[in-house]
Amino acid sequence: MYLVITYVLVLNAVFEGAAVSKRSYSDQSIKGYVTERTCWWNEICKEEFQILFRCKCPSWSYCRSPGRYYNAVCSMTETGYIWDQPNSQWRGQ
Repeated sequence: MYLVITYVLVLNAVFEGAAVSKRSYSDQSIKGYVTERTCWWNEICKEEFQILFRCKCPSWSYCRSPGRYYNAVCSMTETGYIWDQPNSQWRGQ
Protein backbone atom coordinates (compact mmCIF):
# COMPACT_ATOMS: atom_id res chain seq x y z
CA MET A 1 0.00 0.00 0.00
CA TYR A 2 2.80 2.44 0.89
CA LEU A 3 4.48 1.64 -2.40
CA VAL A 4 1.36 2.68 -4.33
CA ILE A 5 1.03 5.94 -2.37
CA THR A 6 4.71 6.72 -2.90
CA TYR A 7 4.38 5.96 -6.60
CA VAL A 8 1.36 8.29 -6.93
CA LEU A 9 3.15 11.08 -5.04
CA VAL A 10 6.26 10.76 -7.24
CA LEU A 11 4.19 10.84 -10.42
CA ASN A 12 2.26 13.86 -9.13
CA ALA A 13 5.51 15.71 -8.38
CA VAL A 14 6.88 14.90 -11.85
CA PHE A 15 3.77 16.16 -13.62
CA GLU A 16 3.56 19.31 -11.47
CA GLY A 17 7.23 20.03 -12.13
CA ALA A 18 6.68 19.64 -15.86
CA ALA A 19 3.72 22.01 -15.80
CA VAL A 20 5.64 24.68 -13.89
CA SER A 21 8.77 24.65 -16.03
CA LYS A 22 8.38 27.09 -18.90
CA ARG A 23 10.18 26.37 -22.10
CA SER A 24 10.97 28.50 -25.08
CA TYR A 25 12.40 27.96 -28.52
CA SER A 26 14.16 30.69 -30.50
CA ASP A 27 13.70 30.66 -34.29
CA GLN A 28 16.16 32.73 -36.32
CA SER A 29 15.04 31.62 -39.79
CA ILE A 30 13.15 34.80 -40.78
CA LYS A 31 15.55 37.49 -42.05
CA GLY A 32 13.38 40.34 -43.39
CA TYR A 33 10.40 42.61 -42.91
CA VAL A 34 7.37 43.57 -44.98
CA THR A 35 7.55 47.10 -43.52
CA GLU A 36 10.10 48.95 -41.39
CA ARG A 37 7.63 50.08 -38.77
CA THR A 38 7.29 49.35 -35.06
CA CYS A 39 4.54 46.99 -33.94
CA TRP A 40 2.08 47.89 -31.24
CA TRP A 41 1.99 45.76 -28.10
CA ASN A 42 0.05 42.54 -28.74
CA GLU A 43 -0.02 43.22 -32.51
CA ILE A 44 0.68 40.39 -34.95
CA CYS A 45 4.37 40.65 -35.86
CA LYS A 46 4.50 37.47 -37.96
CA GLU A 47 1.67 35.63 -39.66
CA GLU A 48 1.64 31.86 -39.88
CA PHE A 49 3.36 30.39 -42.97
CA GLN A 50 4.78 33.79 -44.03
CA ILE A 51 8.49 34.29 -44.73
CA LEU A 52 8.73 37.94 -43.57
CA PHE A 53 7.88 39.77 -40.36
CA ARG A 54 5.02 42.28 -40.59
CA CYS A 55 6.73 44.77 -38.26
CA LYS A 56 9.43 45.09 -35.56
CA CYS A 57 8.64 44.54 -31.91
CA PRO A 58 9.99 47.16 -29.47
CA SER A 59 13.06 46.26 -27.38
CA TRP A 60 10.98 45.42 -24.30
CA SER A 61 8.95 42.75 -26.11
CA TYR A 62 9.34 39.53 -28.10
CA CYS A 63 7.68 38.28 -31.27
CA ARG A 64 6.21 35.10 -29.82
CA SER A 65 3.60 32.47 -30.56
CA PRO A 66 2.34 29.26 -28.92
CA GLY A 67 4.05 27.22 -31.66
CA ARG A 68 5.69 27.42 -35.07
CA TYR A 69 2.45 27.28 -37.06
CA TYR A 70 0.58 30.11 -35.29
CA ASN A 71 0.43 33.87 -35.67
CA ALA A 72 3.04 35.56 -33.48
CA VAL A 73 2.37 38.74 -31.49
CA CYS A 74 4.57 41.27 -29.71
CA SER A 75 4.54 40.20 -26.09
CA MET A 76 6.57 40.82 -22.95
CA THR A 77 6.58 37.09 -22.17
CA GLU A 78 9.75 35.32 -23.28
CA THR A 79 8.35 31.81 -23.21
CA GLY A 80 6.88 29.83 -26.07
CA TYR A 81 8.06 29.98 -29.67
CA ILE A 82 10.19 33.14 -30.00
CA TRP A 83 10.77 34.54 -33.49
CA ASP A 84 14.13 36.33 -33.26
CA GLN A 85 13.92 39.59 -35.19
CA PRO A 86 17.19 40.52 -36.95
CA ASN A 87 18.67 43.97 -37.52
CA SER A 88 16.39 45.71 -35.10
CA GLN A 89 17.71 49.17 -34.21
CA TRP A 90 15.63 49.06 -31.02
CA ARG A 91 17.49 45.99 -29.74
CA GLY A 92 20.93 47.44 -30.47
CA GLN A 93 21.87 44.76 -33.00
